[in-house]
Order: sequence, then C-alpha cells, then structure tokens
Amino acid sequence: MKVIFNQKCIEENQLLISYTENDYFSGDYVNGFCWLFQNKILYWECAYFQLMASMRKMRMDIPLSFTPELFESQIRILSEEWGISEGRVKITVYRNLQDHHPSFIIKFLSHKNFFVNTENEIDIYKEIFIYPNLLSELLIFHPINSIAKQYSKENGLQDVMLLNNEKRIARSVLGNIFLIRDNMIVTPPTTEGATLSVLKKNYIVFLREKTNYIYKEEPISPFETQFADEFFILSDENGIMPINQFRKKSFKKDKTSLLTKKFIGYSLEQNPI
Repeated sequence: MKVIFNQKCIEENQLLISYTENDYFSGDYVNGFCWLFQNKILYWECAYFQLMASMRKMRMDIPLSFTPELFESQIRILSEEWGISEGRVKITVYRNLQDHHPSFIIKFLSHKNFFVNTENEIDIYKEIFIYPNLLSELLIFHPINSIAKQYSKENGLQDVMLLNNEKRIARSVLGNIFLIRDNMIVTPPTTEGATLSVLKKNYIVFLREKTNYIYKEEPISPFETQFADEFFILSDENGIMPINQFRKKSFKKDKTSLLTKKFIGYSLEQNPI
C-alpha cells in the first residue's frame, strides 16, 4: 500500500517515523478528508481551505509550497499509483519535533461506500462531556473519541453519541448527527460541540437549493431523538451512516438513502473536473 510522504510516493511499510514524533504521541496534528468519485475530488477547494484554517488554529506554520495545486497533484499521483478512481483520501499534517516544520502524509483509506447501508445501533456515552471551544470543532486528536470508541466496541455498538457540558447532543464519535422529522432536518451547530465538516457545509447548501426540506442548526436534547423519523451520521471520513436503533427506538432510512443518492449526483455536478 503506497502513501504520499512529503511529496514522495512510498510503500506504507517504509514510512519510518520516530517514536518521539508528536503526531503519534502528543496528538500534534490535523486531519483533512476528501472523497474521490469518478476520478473527481469532491469539494477539493473547500477541503483544502478547511485544512489550512485548522493548521492556523493549531498555530502551525504554513509553507508557501502548501498550495491547493500541490496537494491535489499528490492525490492524483497516489490515485494513479493505486489505479483507482474512487475512494477516501486522508491528509494528515503534523509538526516535526525538532524544527516544528510541518510534514504531511496522504493516504487512501480502505474502500468504503459513501452510504453505509448496514444495521447500525447507537447509544449515549455519558462518562465524559465535550466542552465546545475553538479546538473541539477541529479534526484533531480528541481523547474522548478513543475512549468512547472502545466503549462502543465493548457494547456491540456501531457508534455512540457524545454530549456537551449542558448534556445536549454534541456529535458522535464518527461524525455529526442529523435528525429527520417530517420535512425538517436538524443538526447541532459547532457551538454545541459539532465538528467542522466539508461535507456538512455542502450538504446544507444541497438541502436548501435542491430539496423542500427545512434545515435548522440548533441545540438538540437526547430525548428529541425519540420523535425523529430518521437519524443519520455525516462525516468527512465515513460518509453518511443511517442509524437503525437507539435503545428501544427504531428508525427508518428511506429518506436518508434517497437524499444521499441525490447529494452524490449534486456533488458530481458541482465538481466537473
């Protein structure tokens, strides 16, 4: 499996990083994700600027060479090496320990459908809360994710909801939470602990321009999920995952599935190259 490391295409098992590197032992990194469909990088410009904004918030130096053209060319090189035209791309930028200069790794993640059409059960993780702030919205290392992910694994769940300090829904481990009820779609804002998301930003535009749904960003209590018709998770890394079960409440996924198909079509139209 090949990856891009600082503009060099190498085998992943040749990627030797010192055990002292901050990326792995102090979480001094930022992640960015994008999807390749029909050899098109969806919302690439948006993904690039979100990555750069995250670096600034982490007070990382941004070299002049870190242009959108550079990163796009590296993704293209990697896709040609793999011989694929569809997949998930992960970009990790981390700060070197000695000179604090940023390095980057680009890799294709294992194949995964954009719509996760499986039986997905969720519950609430209550032991640790998210305190919304400048960093809570970034795709960086959050210890709560690792702990809650292990909790979900131990309990046979596919994901868990995370609450903020007001005991309202912030997000899940995997992404941002959306509820559908009648013709309304609701999701928590970043001020509640949700993460910044390229897909979320463009999904909102899609809902407003191409559907009759009323979209709202507002605080949501866990109890409100009981009144939803459908429940799904959206994330830049994992796409869209409908939730079938939350405790005794079952959810359908017909609307979510149809919206996902339309969103993919819309996204391809918005990214002609």
